Amino acid sequence: MTLIMPAPVKDKNSGIYYIRVRVPADLKGIVDRAEVSKSLRTRDPAEAKERFAAEYAKIQKRWASLRAKPEPLPLKKIVALSGRVYFRLMEMLDSEPGEPEIWNRVLHLSQQAEATEGGIEKWYGDVANEILAEEGIAVDEQTRARLLREVHRSWMQAASQQLKRAEGDFSPDPQAMRFPEWEPIDALKATTGGPTLTSLFDRWKKDHLSNEKAPATVGDFAQKKDALVDYLGHEDVTQIKPKDIADWCDYLRDEKGLKPKTISRKYLAAIRAILRLARSKFLIEFDPSADVSVKVPNPVAERSKGFTDDEAKRILQHASKALKDDTRATRKNKLACRWIPWICAYTGARAGEVAQLRKQDLRNDGDIHWLLITPDAGSVKARRYRTVPIHPHLFEIGLVDFINSAGEGYLFHDGGTTPKEAFRLSQNARDKVGDWVRNKVGITDTRIQPSHAWRHRFKTQARNADVDVVYQDAICGHAGRTAGEEYGDYPITTLFREICKIPHIQID
Repeated sequence: MTLIMPAPVKDKNSGIYYIRVRVPADLKGIVDRAEVSKSLRTRDPAEAKERFAAEYAKIQKRWASLRAKPEPLPLKKIVALSGRVYFRLMEMLDSEPGEPEIWNRVLHLSQQAEATEGGIEKWYGDVANEILAEEGIAVDEQTRARLLREVHRSWMQAASQQLKRAEGDFSPDPQAMRFPEWEPIDALKATTGGPTLTSLFDRWKKDHLSNEKAPATVGDFAQKKDALVDYLGHEDVTQIKPKDIADWCDYLRDEKGLKPKTISRKYLAAIRAILRLARSKFLIEFDPSADVSVKVPNPVAERSKGFTDDEAKRILQHASKALKDDTRATRKNKLACRWIPWICAYTGARAGEVAQLRKQDLRNDGDIHWLLITPDAGSVKARRYRTVPIHPHLFEIGLVDFINSAGEGYLFHDGGTTPKEAFRLSQNARDKVGDWVRNKVGITDTRIQPSHAWRHRFKTQARNADVDVVYQDAICGHAGRTAGEEYGDYPITTLFREICKIPHIQID
């Protein structure tokens, strides 16, 4: 299950789209509601997305302003903010200012407000709050008082100009240029290198890809980072506390229904990796995720994780007939169903590793044929190549003949035009086989995985055949248990000797 990021919500009755955003947990007491809901005033999906983005940005700045520590602003910035009142009023009534009497009355009431105790706050308090919320900032009492006075001046200036227009004088306001250009606080923080989750993610991404690690992890980590930002309502790392991370993990479990294992090994692990790197690069002084943990209960084991003899037999029987299946599947997909289960059954390889095999990955040493599983073809866990001998039974049923007669390139898909596309197609071929096992063969027990169960079964078969554990690991691609096991190589003749101990799988 993945988290769904905020998006426009369509009202079933009216067809109008709305923005609905959950109020962050730490702000519910201030905002006094659990959700912000507002009409986007459109039934058009594309327009709704644009309006949603603008409104969502405003809401995030509103959260930021509520969290921000009140700080003083210099007069130049206060005047720049007050200029919004002037320019908005001038733009709103650019063509039709109305009657002069209206503006005379407005100017009179504004002057009264200035002369009345509390009048400035009453007239302009909400306007000032809106301006500050738009920028996600909080100011101290002195700055707020100065802002109210400047907003009053801007309003009076704009009202005077509208009076001139109402009397037929549309000449430019010579004082309009007195308002400085506003420099957003966010932009100022960015220039100082203030850490945000996104900036730290980008730094992690740079390191990750520079070390030639899996590109797919980048998208996965980005989703986890966005999920945390959505929960917090901000991404200022200096404001994130360990309890915020712990509460987020509880939220994922209790409100989003994610399993503790998924939260611990996916969501929390991603955030921890990003922040750990940032800490090691001295980009942050404190890692709020360091001491957070998610208790993962021991799984209930109701059966073996590997296929039973009956399940294995059923799958391989169907695999042997896969090329004759009366389906609309492509020939490459049928070839994947024909051979990937058999190869997995006798090698313990991951289905994704088999799905990315190419013709050139078949090698031989005299009479011994073997497969090269290499990162050069796609994704290999631990990013290390290994050699996997072909079991005699695979040779007997025609695997070597099939590979030798295949065209150049990938065996189970067309390869695409880029390594990234080839990787995606390999994953797709793997997933097609998994769907085929579930839907065509009928292995529907959700307690086992439709392809990875071969890996568990191979380990069981190897143990039963007295294949030493070091050879099991070398064939399957599992890490050695000691530093000594990382030294030297495992000759293909030795691995072939061991794999021959595994008995033929009888399917007749």
